[in-house]
Amino acid sequence: MAKRYLLKRRQFGDPILRKKAKALSKKEILSPQTRRLIANMRYTLAKKKYGVGLAAPQVGGNVTLAIVEIKPTKTRPKLPEEKWASLVLINPKIIKTLGGRRQLYEGCISFAEVFAKVPRYKKIRVRYLDEKAKTHERNFKGLLAHVIQHEIDHLDGVLFVDRVKDETSFITQAEYIKRIKKQKVTSNKQKAKSRKRILRKDK
Repeated sequence: MAKRYLLKRRQFGDPILRKKAKALSKKEILSPQTRRLIANMRYTLAKKKYGVGLAAPQVGGNVTLAIVEIKPTKTRPKLPEEKWASLVLINPKIIKTLGGRRQLYEGCISFAEVFAKVPRYKKIRVRYLDEKAKTHERNFKGLLAHVIQHEIDHLDGVLFVDRVKDETSFITQAEYIKRIKKQKVTSNKQKAKSRKRILRKDK
């Protein structure tokens, strides 16, 4: 296996984050340069503790390529396996939105520890090419749909802060993690109470 490199992450204010990325031809997708970029992006994202997605412009590549890696983390330690995801999205396009929107907290590795609530469509249909230049058209929902919309925005030069409707929702990463932990404690207590009620009924 070729050596992989940790790519420099571009931060808010870097002009490349505001540029519309260029589409890749099938020949370019299959090139050694693109294969190296994908491998290095995956490696870079794996080193980011809470990262779930990375778009090429975030590491200096002005091309329409993004990767999504949803896996258990400290803030999602018990993420069900059916919600795990590993995708390479090249020239992605949302061709249909399904259902309404919902707000979830979002962060971004191009912003230093900032989170805010962003409204995104609950379900989307996306057409894209994979790393073998094969075309796919799939429906996505939930967290995966949310992440994909975030990454596609990056390819259009749009940042998550542009989508924030409630400016009072901005919080630090430390506060976000604290709230997630509090939610888990509350959820566990509610589950424990529910189990006790069921046991009492069975007696």
